[in-house]
Formats: sequence, structure tokens, C-alpha cells
Amino acid sequence: MKTAIMRGVPLAMQNDGWWLEGSNPPAPRKKIGWQGDRTGPVRLALLVALIALSDALVWQVSAGVSLALFCAILGGVAIWLADVPARVAWQAGGGVALAVLPLVELVQPLSVVISMVGLSLVVVFVAGIRRAAVIRSALRLWWVGPVATVRDGAQAARQMVSVKPSGWDLERLVMAWAVPVILGGVFALLLLEANPVLDRWSQSLNDLRLPDVNLWRGVFWGLMALLIWPCLVIARLHSRLMPAPARHTVRRVGVINAGSVARSLVLFNAMFAVQTVMDIVMLYGDAGLPEGMSHATYAHRGAYPLLVTALLAGLFAVMARPFAEEKPLLRVLLLAWLAQTLALVLASVVRLDLYVDVYGLTRLRLAAFVWMGMVAAGLGVVVWQVAARKHTGWMLVRSGGIGAVTLYVCAFVSFDGIIARHNLTQDVVKDSWYICRYLGEGALPAVIRYEAEVGHSLCPMMQPGIGPDLSYPDDWREWGFRNARLRRSLQAIETKQLTTP
Repeated sequence: MKTAIMRGVPLAMQNDGWWLEGSNPPAPRKKIGWQGDRTGPVRLALLVALIALSDALVWQVSAGVSLALFCAILGGVAIWLADVPARVAWQAGGGVALAVLPLVELVQPLSVVISMVGLSLVVVFVAGIRRAAVIRSALRLWWVGPVATVRDGAQAARQMVSVKPSGWDLERLVMAWAVPVILGGVFALLLLEANPVLDRWSQSLNDLRLPDVNLWRGVFWGLMALLIWPCLVIARLHSRLMPAPARHTVRRVGVINAGSVARSLVLFNAMFAVQTVMDIVMLYGDAGLPEGMSHATYAHRGAYPLLVTALLAGLFAVMARPFAEEKPLLRVLLLAWLAQTLALVLASVVRLDLYVDVYGLTRLRLAAFVWMGMVAAGLGVVVWQVAARKHTGWMLVRSGGIGAVTLYVCAFVSFDGIIARHNLTQDVVKDSWYICRYLGEGALPAVIRYEAEVGHSLCPMMQPGIGPDLSYPDDWREWGFRNARLRRSLQAIETKQLTTP
């Protein structure tokens, strides 16, 4: 039954007129924010406790398993406060475990980013965000959360200032306590002067010093508050985290149209065909190169530019796909061009492999191998999309998934160990300066084995303290799984060398 509304009557009386229609009284409006949250004191206590926990686990400690433990506890508290069904809680708990595992392996920039992104996804998931908008909501959390923290903190401060105890009267307080406090202080000074025992006690109290205030520690607490508070009030941030609905706009004719796409595809296919034929002749056919140019030089010259070319080609293919859907000829040209682009990426891998066979691996070259594999997989997805006539969102989800899985796996791989092992065991140029100066402790097993084999030090020219050096955790908070495995491996190598005659 429709509620009766009396025009011209004050709002309070309109709400009181519900009985005219015999309906139930309107539900009181729920206040949103700090003031309307009955669990505010509990959340505030949790905030203080989690800040204290972060201070004990993270502050002035070489990051290790303690950071993973803190992130896991923060994620668990967010799931508990969200009050979600058991099935959702178990799914979110699994997400928290996956997010913190890279930190258990090794705390590095990549693992920290993975954990931050993973926790953001878990938090918005338990907030009730639908799966199609989880990624965009997780990105919004990075600025909505700190803003909500500052706003709630300011609101709580205003409420604390506005609260006054009953019977508060400044004039009465002065009249009641001025004489006792002033004369009591005078008598205390006189008695201290007259009694040497009390005077010595007072001097011992003066020797007690309060701990110095550390500005950076206060900044750390503030940053932790910005990180923790959104996780404690995530259910209340649901409406703010929801992204705006996508606007459907009419595609207008611009520089990218059916005609320009057709001409571009014809031109690009011809240009890429020239490069593909030359790669086949030079790389696979072992043809002679111009005088003064080696295969390694030819390979190094084109590896990285061809990778950038493939990325731009994939971007153009995404923009050209809607026009290719309308004309079969454009679709064939687009598929042919994508196939040539994929061949260019494979040629880039071959080029880089030839160069590495001569000059060895570096971090940049190893990262280039990883990125080339990701680009090749992404181009394969684009080819699949065009051939199966899938929409752009389908392609973006799968390409993004390939990239996310690749980066997640990379967080568990010791690239320094791979580089050192390859450069010291293969017939390549031995760049001991690079190994000793730029590689970390992961290179130690390969370095020790190589030194035992050749009988001399690999880094004699280096100053003491420079080069791969094994780190030892001061306490359990600095423990890392990769470092623990490395220490066990070095101990096993040392034991084997001692027992071998």
C-alpha cells in the first residue's frame, strides 16, 4: 500500500502520519560514517592493535616473513569483519594465502606489489563487489580507502572535542583548585629544600628521561593507519568502490576507418614480409652477413626493436578488429599480419638467444626473454580472438591473466642464480665484473662451484664487502624461504667439498 504524503506538512509530521494508511512505521535512516557505526570503538581498538603489531613486526626490521604474517593477519581481520558466508570466507582466505606466498619466498618490489594487489582484490571481494567490477574496484580502493580514513579520523576528532563531562565549569574548577595547587607547589619546594632525602629522590626522578619522539616512526604509524582502516570498514565503502557504469558511445568516423585499416594492413603485410624473409635467410638459413658484422651483432641489433614493433602491432590489431569483423578480406589480412608479427617475436627470441650464446645472460636479457614470451602468448590470444570473433573484453581478460600468472611465477624464481649458473657453466664471455658487482646472493652457489673447479677466486679485483654476499637474519622476523634454501645449499656444497678428497 502506498504511503500517504501530506503536502505542506513539516517532514517530521509527514513521517509520523504513517498510521493513516495502516502501514508499518518507516525505518529510521541509518547514519553512514563514524557516528552511525555502533562497532566504531571495536574497529578503533583493532586499528590501534594492528598499528602496534605492524610496529613490532615491520618497523626497523629487514623485511622478511614478518611482513607476510602482518599482511595475512590484516586480510584475516578484514574477512572476519565483513561477516560474509563461509564459502566466500574460504575463497577470500585462499586469496590471502596466494597473495602473501611471494613475501614468504622473498620480500622484493615484485612480491610487495603482488601482495598489495592481491589483498586489494580480496578486500573488495568480501565487500560484495560483483566479479565483473572487482579489478576496477580494487584500483579505486587505493584512493577511496585513504580518503575515507582521513574523513573518519577528522569526524572522530570533532566528536571527541565536542564531548564535555557533566558539570564542566572552568570558573568553578579554578575557584576550587587554584589555592591548593599553588600553595601545595610552594610547600613541596620548601620541604624538598629542608629534607635532603626527599631532595635526592626528586633528583633521581629528574634523571629519568622519556623516550625521544621519532618523527619517522609517527609517519610510519600514519601510513599504516591509511592502509589498515579501509580494511576494517570495507563494507561501508561498497557504494564508493563501485565504478561508474560504462557509457555507450556511437563510434564516429576518424583516422582509423575501414579504408585506412585496409591500406595499412596491405602496407604492413608487405613490410613485415621483407623482415620475415630476411630473418629466415640470415637466422635460419645461415647466410653470409656483410663484412665486419657477426651473427651476434645482427641478433642484438634487432631483438629489442622487434619486440616494440610487436607490441605496437598488437595494439593496432585491437583497434582494427571491429572493422575486420565487417569485411572478410580485412579479416584475412589482419590474421596474416598477426601471424607475421608472431613470427617476428619468435625471430626476436632466436636473435637474443644467439647473442646470449656469445656474451652470456644479464638481468635485462633474461627479462627480455620473459617479456617476449608474454608478447607471443598475447598475440596468440589476439589471433584466437579475431579467428573466433570474440569481443575485446574476452581478449583483455585472458591476456591480463597470462601477464599476472607470469609475474606471479617470476616472484618465486631466483634470476641471479640462473644468470650466474649459465654464464659460469657455458662457453660464453666470462664477465666476472658483472657477476661480482651486480648479482645478489642467489649467484653464490654457482660462484663457489666455479671457484672450486678453476682453483682461484672469481672476484680478486673487487674490494672487500663488494660482491655476492650471504645475508643472515637477525631474528625470526627477517627469515625468508629463499634465503633459508640458499643457506642450506651453501652448507651442503661446503660439506661436499670438505669430504671430497
